[in-house]
Amino acid sequence: MPVINADFRLASNTSQKVIAIGVVLAVCYYAQAVVITFLCALLVACMLEPVVGLLTRVRMPRGLAAMLVCLATLATLYFLAAVFYSRGVVFLAELPSYETTIREGIGRVSQKVQNLEATFTRFVPQQRQQRIAQAIETRRPRTRAKQEPPPPPPPPPVTEVRLREERGVISRYIVPKLGLFYEFLVYASFVPFLVYFMLSWKDHMRHGFLNLFPLEQRQTVHQTLSAIGNMVRGFLVGNLLIGLFLAATSVLIFWYLRIPFFFIMGTVSGLVSVVPYAGLPLAMVPPLFAALGVYSSFGSYLVIIAIVGALHLLALNVLYPKLVGRRVHLNPLVVTVAILMWAFMWGGIGLLLAIPITAALKAVCDHVPSWRKYGEMLGD
Repeated sequence: MPVINADFRLASNTSQKVIAIGVVLAVCYYAQAVVITFLCALLVACMLEPVVGLLTRVRMPRGLAAMLVCLATLATLYFLAAVFYSRGVVFLAELPSYETTIREGIGRVSQKVQNLEATFTRFVPQQRQQRIAQAIETRRPRTRAKQEPPPPPPPPPVTEVRLREERGVISRYIVPKLGLFYEFLVYASFVPFLVYFMLSWKDHMRHGFLNLFPLEQRQTVHQTLSAIGNMVRGFLVGNLLIGLFLAATSVLIFWYLRIPFFFIMGTVSGLVSVVPYAGLPLAMVPPLFAALGVYSSFGSYLVIIAIVGALHLLALNVLYPKLVGRRVHLNPLVVTVAILMWAFMWGGIGLLLAIPITAALKAVCDHVPSWRKYGEMLGD
């Protein structure tokens, strides 16, 4: 009888865990806008917390320190957005010149294909060409020798003419997306306020969260929260430093190669290079597209691809283990599965949030004695 009760309790606990995981995943999927907004604000707050802590150590009120840090961050982002907007307007104004370059490139490729066909015709014997033509003809469906006379054609249908207004590019493609863009702006507008409240009310929220647990578990919960904060902060700062290094190096190299708009192309290429798995192809798109207005030889584009690939491999194999890998101890299989799952649930933003979410889960498992075996499975 005790064995039956033990088996029943084990099955009940397992069922409860499965149901709890399913509920969490369902909330993350169906309430993704709210969850993503909260997580993004939490990540930003973790990265800005050391600056706020430094200001509070000089006896500045925490609310004032949080407000100053948030305003300085918003001013910096606004300045960068203004710089990119001004350069982007100039880039859009020069886009028509790229059309001529692309057409010339397509013409050169077509000419090379025609030269290849001429070479093939010149070196292949005439008899061989005839056999190939006969083989192609024999594979076509044969027509019947005696064909029945075709039926008389039906009377022509009455053509219905409807007048409609020609829709432009903006009305066809941009206007339907305005709803999604408006929704994005609405949720993004909550991020600064959430960050401010998280920074200014950090001590109160931490104390209230610790009171949810029994007294003997509060020290473990406190250590777990500190470990999660240090890990997330190290992950974000490490990726930011790597992105800035790649951006600065790419700007200098693109300037030397005389690629148009080298500042904006190098910055975008360096920052998107830190995106897991998709970073390398994303980093190649800006310089290759900008180079269409300058280079015409295929070898020049190979040089650009080689440079971007070398920078990405340098960051992945040298900088990433030292700046990020020592704080995020996850094995490659877990990282790949996590990125696949969160990208399926949240799309592109899931690529950016998959690693910190999984690393935070591992930090929780490492500090809970009954979950340490799962932490070891997730670790490297």
